[in-house]
Amino acid sequence: MAKVDHFIFVDESGDPGEPFVFDADGNKVPTGTTPFYILSALCLSEKTLFLMEHRMMELKAEAGYKKEIKSNEISLTLYKKLLNVLNEFDIKTYYRLIDKNTYPGVFRVDSKPELHNVFDEYNLVKTVAYAIQHCDLDSVEVVIDRTDRRLLDGKFDSFDNYLVKKVKKQLHDKDKDRNRISHITHVNSIYVNAMQISDLIGGAIRDDFTKKNEELLKEIAPANLIRVS
Repeated sequence: MAKVDHFIFVDESGDPGEPFVFDADGNKVPTGTTPFYILSALCLSEKTLFLMEHRMMELKAEAGYKKEIKSNEISLTLYKKLLNVLNEFDIKTYYRLIDKNTYPGVFRVDSKPELHNVFDEYNLVKTVAYAIQHCDLDSVEVVIDRTDRRLLDGKFDSFDNYLVKKVKKQLHDKDKDRNRISHITHVNSIYVNAMQISDLIGGAIRDDFTKKNEELLKEIAPANLIRVS
């Protein structure tokens, strides 16, 4: 395996379920899922990852906060300080925000059992590919918040193979031997600070979209917050 010296940490906010279904009369029936789906990707070198995690632990210690960082649990003061870590180390965040009520595509493809939720997989590919291209990376390790819906037959192999194949296709690489993704890791965010700050970013984007709090997102410098079209 090629040496990995860059990482992309991917997290989500909301769920990938359909926002509504049609009844027998053709009427829309809400399903109760979130009206949005957000994927965020942090692009980090090995050195920046170390510095960021160290700084996050310092801020948590100063605030006396010992639990996993959750966007809906921490104080507003700590939330803003942690978001500013992105500016402190000039960390680029790539995000894809989908309003599911206006999304023109499909959510599931029943003829392809290898894809549990094509809406989720498709948008994750778009986000990861954009981050890799924008950062011009090779041999990157993609670290994804673990979710059982991507498990098939007790393994992530089908999902991982799909991600590698589709990212390569998305980037239209002329050099077929160019190795963009060396490894994919599915982790529980409770053990990884970089995943937890991804959760905060997703929460800030969510609160801006729902107009619950439009100030949090302003904490991130515009140059470090790139929307994936």
